[in-house]
Order: sequence, then C-alpha cells, then structure tokens
Amino acid sequence: MSREPEVIVLGAGILGCALAWRLAASNLVGGKAILVIDPQPAASQATSRAAGLLSVARPAARSHWIPLVQKTLTIVDELNRAGQSVPLHRCGSLHLAASARTQALLADYEATAASSDVSCRRVQPQEWAGRLPWLDLKRFSEALWFPEEGYIDPYLLASAYGSAARALGVRFSLGRPASLVENGSRVAVRIDRTEHTPTSVWVAAGAWSNSLLSQLGASAPQAAVRSQYWITERTSLANGHMPIALAADLRLYARPEMGAILFGLRETNGVAVASRQLPDDLAGFVFDADDAAGHATLEACADLLNHWSPGLLSTGLRHYITGPSCYTPDGDFLVGPVAGWDNLKLLAGCNGAGIAVSGGLAEAAVGYESGAANSSGPYLPTRFGSCDVDAPAFLARCIAARAGKTSG
Repeated sequence: MSREPEVIVLGAGILGCALAWRLAASNLVGGKAILVIDPQPAASQATSRAAGLLSVARPAARSHWIPLVQKTLTIVDELNRAGQSVPLHRCGSLHLAASARTQALLADYEATAASSDVSCRRVQPQEWAGRLPWLDLKRFSEALWFPEEGYIDPYLLASAYGSAARALGVRFSLGRPASLVENGSRVAVRIDRTEHTPTSVWVAAGAWSNSLLSQLGASAPQAAVRSQYWITERTSLANGHMPIALAADLRLYARPEMGAILFGLRETNGVAVASRQLPDDLAGFVFDADDAAGHATLEACADLLNHWSPGLLSTGLRHYITGPSCYTPDGDFLVGPVAGWDNLKLLAGCNGAGIAVSGGLAEAAVGYESGAANSSGPYLPTRFGSCDVDAPAFLARCIAARAGKTSG
C-alpha cells in the first residue's frame, strides 16, 4: 500500500466487504487507508453458500433486525444506481400457518410489521395454489403476504460491496493469510513478514473469527452451525410467479432458483463444529461424516413433506449445499469492541441472516469506528462474558438458537 493502513478488516466475505465499503464511504471515517485481508478469494466460502433471502418479516423479539434489512435493501438499490449489477428478485414471501402455534407466530409477525411500517396483508392460502403448485395449500388455515421481500445472489452482493470499496481506495490482499499478535494493549496484524498496528483491526472472518482471535487468547461468542439446503431438478412447479414460501409447521423455507426450487429444512437436532475443526477452505468439508448429503434431515422430514408438499420431493434433487452459519447463544449479532484491547473490534454472529443484514450491520459498525456508538450497544460481544466457545455445552446453546429460528 502507498500508505500504512489505518484500518484493517480481516475477512472478505459479505460482512467484511460491506464493512470496508461503508467505512470508506462514511463522512466520519472516510479518507482513512483501509486494507481487507483474506487467505481465500473474496466471498468464496460461507457467503457463496448462503440462500440469500432478504426477509423483513420478523417476530417482535427480533424487530430490531428490521431496520438492518431495510438498510441493506436501500443499499442494493444504491449499488445498482451506481452501476453495479446486483439483481434483486422482489418476488414477495408467503408465510403459512396451520397449527395454533404457527397461527400465533403469524399474528406476531403481523403486529410487528404494523409497528415497523412494513407492508404485509392477510391472504387466503388457497389463492396461491397457482403460484405454489407443489404445496397442498388446503392444509393451511392462514397466510401472511409480504410483497417487498425477495432474494439475491450473495456472491454478487458481496462482489458489489467489494467493487464499491475499491472505487473508494480500499485495498484488498487476497490469498495471503494473516495472524494477530500482541503489541502492548494493541493488536498488530502480521502478513508475510510485515507487521501493521493500525488504529482499528476489525475481525469479520465469519466462522473463522475464532481461529484468529484465539491467537490472542480472545474469542467470539459464536459457533459454526450447519446450514443446509437442496435444489431440485428444473421443474414446471417452479413457475415464473413463484414467491418465497415459509411454512414453520414443516420447518421449511423455499424460493425459486433458475427454474428449480431451492428449499431448506431447519433441523431440530443441528450439528456444530468447534472452531479448530473448521478447515481454511470449505471445499469438500462435511459437518457430519455419517450424513454427508443431509439424507438424515430429509428422512426425518419425509413424512411431513409428503403430507404437506407432495410435489416437492418427486421433482428429484440436483444439488445439496451446506456451510457454516455463525449462531450466538441468544441468536443476536456481534458488533463492537473486543474486551482487553484498544484497537480490536468484531463484526460477526450472522445468525442465519448475514446477507439480509449485511448493509445494516456494516452501518452499525461504522458507529464504533467513528466513536459515535457507545459501550452499551445491543450487539456488544462482551454481553456473554467469558466463555469456552468450543465446549460442548456452548455449542449446544448455539445449535438451539438455530433450531428456534422461524423467520427467513
């Protein structure tokens, strides 16, 4: 670099790229020399394996996520106006309910949407039979329609963040690993044989954040929990008018994917790996050697799917995608300073919503960089105190947080 970096971002996934751009674009922070470091190509790991739902539908307990998603949607429009190519598929989403439990969930979503100025309306499930022919909509009693929701290609969005950052002078060092070393009360970043001690070091390395922080005896209170979905063969059931569908009774979400159906099933008994078990490159990595293709999850849900969605499994499955999603014990994000260090900060804990909240969380992180945010923010990593992030009990808490998720 022509200048010594004043801010270093470790991680070139969706959050790292979004953060670098928002820092460079901020009137409060812009002008600083920013360097993004990643040992892998940008957005090539967990980001590229995400389903890419952009969901504003949230229960009351997660209403504070809604402005973060809305900020991301605004940013996508901004990026496209600036010449980036980030197609946003605003196909809308239909939330379906049959049981008393899921009917209460829809009522929660509806009330939260009304208080957050989010557009939604009650509809009859059967009215959507032509757009969702693979679901037996007669079995559902209630439905809630969110017309502004959609999905996006996460790799393209991360690439757009990166391109916008480069246009503002952010430098990227990819394919070169970095390490963290102590420098008094500050943290230095060593890359090759050079050490930098910038004003700020942001760890935004997703599931690899703990591998970096462990070099300092620190940790991010999150665990890499398996996220998985399937893509069917091309099928006429995925017509051009198909919306996103979410059916909590089936633990199912689905969206169109180039003439096929992409669908995920949220596990009741999930799988997580300790940070030291995660390889540097996810190519070929499996969470469970005895269930490398997710057949156990499909088998456990087969009766439900055949009962509620007889057309889905009959299409044939073409792809199985799995990757680490970083969950915290309370299912909320991690943004802010890391205790014990003057210049170390964390942006992590995506909790299955990293794509949707990427722009909003990056904006929140800017507040800590500029000094505008105080030490009582809602996402501070210090809220958990000291914890052993590789302990089975901690991993179980993070697995439970994923199992309890009902939104997109």
